[in-house]
Amino acid sequence: MNFNKQFFLFIILISIICITENKTVSESRTFEQKKVERTEKKIQENLLFTLGCNSCHAFEGPSKKIPLNARKRIKGPNLWIAGNKYQKKYLETWLQKPTPIRGVIWGTMRKGTFHHPSLSSQKAKIVSSLLQNYKDLQIKTGTVPKWKKIPRRILRKARILFQKKTPCYSCHKVYIRKTVYRTPIKVGGESGPSFINAGKRLKGDFIYFFLKNPKRYNPNGRMPVFGDKAFHVLNETDMVALSAYIMSFR
Repeated sequence: MNFNKQFFLFIILISIICITENKTVSESRTFEQKKVERTEKKIQENLLFTLGCNSCHAFEGPSKKIPLNARKRIKGPNLWIAGNKYQKKYLETWLQKPTPIRGVIWGTMRKGTFHHPSLSSQKAKIVSSLLQNYKDLQIKTGTVPKWKKIPRRILRKARILFQKKTPCYSCHKVYIRKTVYRTPIKVGGESGPSFINAGKRLKGDFIYFFLKNPKRYNPNGRMPVFGDKAFHVLNETDMVALSAYIMSFR
């Protein structure tokens, strides 16, 4: 009886030792992984900073709100969410031949454009790949379905929201192919980024989370919070519909 009891205690002791060792190894690996990740991020930042990206862009987030008179010093968007926001193929092409995305100078309401420096195809490929690593973990992929063709009821809801119930046209330019005049036209404001070809530039999940919490991603912008009484309140279904609709602009 004593032997069985001692043997049983021995087995428990061995199990505890094994669990402790595995936990220690796991914690050690986690520490090493974090160390490697920090090193890799530092290397990436050094390369981006060598190209001068940090002279116009921030790479840390969430973005902070700054005084109104200091906003004119901001020359470009915070890229801490570049991997969530931009499609890699678009970035690679755009960096080689930058074109204005809005009709006003960044951080102001003054008409004009800021000329972004162009990169060689090799540098553009490297930078676009590096920027995909900058992500907000709160943005969950797969939130907005990648429909080849948006279901009719979703499309109808999105069009009513975009064109009538929310003030999207007042800040964002769009290209309407089918009009009552049978001639495609460009309409909309200049203060926000253009939605022309937005489906080739942006990612649907980012649009959804931006609509849900614009102050997290651009606290210094003029994007309305669609939970305020001043604007039409959007529910989850509305935001998915709008995101998918904007992604259909190609």
